[in-house]
Amino acid sequence: MKQLIYVLLISQICLAQNAKTDSMAGLLKIDKEDTNKVKHLYTICNQYYLTGEYDKGLIYGKQALALAQSLAFKTGEADALNNLGLIYDKQGNFPEALRSHAAALKISESINDKEGIADAHNYMGAIFDDKGNYPEALKNHFASLKIYTELLQLHPELIETKRGMANSYSDIGNIYYNQNNYTEAVDNYFSALKIFEEIKDKEGIAETQSDIGNIYDKQGNYEEALKKHFTALALEKEMGDKLDIATTTRDIGDVYTNKADYTEALKMYFEALKIYEEIGEEEGIAICNMKIGKVYISIRKIKDAQEYLTKALTLSKTVGLKEYCRDSYAGLALVDSILGNYKAALAEHKLFILYRDSLSNEETERLTLQSAMQFEYDKKEAISKAEQEKKDAMVAAEEHKQKVIIWSVAGGLLLVLVFAGFILRSLQVTRKQKHIIEQQKDEVEKQKHRVEEHQKEIIDSINYAERIQRSFIATKEMLDNNLHDYFVFFKPKDIVSGDFYWASILNDGNFALVTADSTGHGVPGAIMSLLNVTSLEKAVETHIQPADILNDTRKIIIERLKKDGSAEGGKDGMDASLSVYDFTRKKLIIAAANNPVWIVRGTETIEIKPDKMPVGKHDKQAVSFTQQEVELKKGDVIYTLTDGFPDQFGGANGKKFMSKNLRELLAKNAHLPMQEQKELLETTFKNWKGNLEQVDDVTLIGVRV
Repeated sequence: MKQLIYVLLISQICLAQNAKTDSMAGLLKIDKEDTNKVKHLYTICNQYYLTGEYDKGLIYGKQALALAQSLAFKTGEADALNNLGLIYDKQGNFPEALRSHAAALKISESINDKEGIADAHNYMGAIFDDKGNYPEALKNHFASLKIYTELLQLHPELIETKRGMANSYSDIGNIYYNQNNYTEAVDNYFSALKIFEEIKDKEGIAETQSDIGNIYDKQGNYEEALKKHFTALALEKEMGDKLDIATTTRDIGDVYTNKADYTEALKMYFEALKIYEEIGEEEGIAICNMKIGKVYISIRKIKDAQEYLTKALTLSKTVGLKEYCRDSYAGLALVDSILGNYKAALAEHKLFILYRDSLSNEETERLTLQSAMQFEYDKKEAISKAEQEKKDAMVAAEEHKQKVIIWSVAGGLLLVLVFAGFILRSLQVTRKQKHIIEQQKDEVEKQKHRVEEHQKEIIDSINYAERIQRSFIATKEMLDNNLHDYFVFFKPKDIVSGDFYWASILNDGNFALVTADSTGHGVPGAIMSLLNVTSLEKAVETHIQPADILNDTRKIIIERLKKDGSAEGGKDGMDASLSVYDFTRKKLIIAAANNPVWIVRGTETIEIKPDKMPVGKHDKQAVSFTQQEVELKKGDVIYTLTDGFPDQFGGANGKKFMSKNLRELLAKNAHLPMQEQKELLETTFKNWKGNLEQVDDVTLIGVRV
């Protein structure tokens, strides 16, 4: 859509867009140093922009700017600056592009050139959108929309002004779409569609119908999504635009994939692939190969999936499409995981991580495929561990048997030695038994070595699982950027943990922090924590209130665990507190399931009591979680925790530490620096536990306002 907007806007400032560059160059030789020469210069600049010859475009654009400035030709100066800004944008020089458009805006404002002002705002909005600065992008596009509205009130017959207004609505819709604000996005798309239909702009109608179809697809309204996409496709076929035909056909394939109609999905992807190959659109070819591979995974045609994902990866590397290299490695890792090629899956997963990290500043949300692959991989590792434990039990039984044999033989030999002087055959028996013992000892050593190897493999697998789980919890960078003065005391019982802490920036800009205790600990708890995190990530796509987020998370968890094979579906889930920090209003909004939140304010301790139900299947699962709001004051210290610390046995009498004692300990030491508080908690926990076993995962987070 943005490329279309650029071309439309350029057409407004080009006086002879269809003239050939060599003809224009010929005119320059006979031009006087006047405004006509300025127009000829930036027209050539535009033509080089459209053909991708950016360095040549810059030469003519700078000449146009210099001549316009010497002539005090303000309109020409603004047009030349906008042309230069477009070229800088294409070259990736965003600071220089913004400076050029801002200078053009200032000039247009000084001469009250409404169309020039709208153009500059549109260009700047597009750059801010590309860089992910959505507030600034919206600010500029709304400014442009306001100007188009004012112009139409004076001249309602102007078609190009109406088209500019429709494009602004479409751009605003795109920004809301990128923020997952589908309600605002679809409203703006429909406003754009109404205008495009009024001016009979088929290209605009098709583009907007497709945009609306994408939103319906995101919302699960697949039938309406298909209607919109097929309407767009019919118009594109009428216009004969093969690139748009291929892209919309691919979008239709996405809808069929989401509704699990894999036969139709493959049909559409292959049609799109054929068109992309005809026109040589390498990015489209790579995307289609990747999507075909993913569908083949869903229908368990693993070898076919591997073939198409490999094609996608090869082409993406050749063209330099890092995003699709990342996605292809994710799919191939899942394929090799399914095939049991865990070493290959691990290598591909590491490459996926490498590409993901290099693109992390450009991504706005984690990919669902990555979460699914990691969850599937961990599940298979857990199954593999269970099988290994069974084998280890058999080895242990065999060792016990060997010990019994050895002791039996030793006893027999002792008797033989006692009666050696009386029985002539005792010597022969002794030699024979000695040989047997040596064989048995060799076998015991072999079994011992085998057990040690199996144990190392299990520990290595669990350590890798811990690395995967660690990628799901809140990063230090995320916490540092939003909390500043805080500590995290996180001590899993085993290498991997059922406890986790997770954070996210919500769609309204507020910061959400979850402290949670998944059902179980160790490997089962860790797998459950991944399910819980992915369910939270899904819930925050559409919700910003803590109670709504926990309600939707509970629903997602229940639906996913229905597939565990039991009659009633799994009853697992988590106890959690979800705290949303509204720093603008100085509010803390909380929803809690079984886990309390404590706020120490001077000498007072405020307890936010939780709902007595988990985030998961429960006899109160139809009851909404309670939402509580607290006004924050400077110096408040907020503590969120799981039950691991209070439930730890220890002390002189081997009793639980208890929540009351922990609350008093925190209240007494809340004035200390946060790092000292963490060290105090670590020392207290260690001394209390003593030589006893840690009974559960421990998580305790403190945040000072």
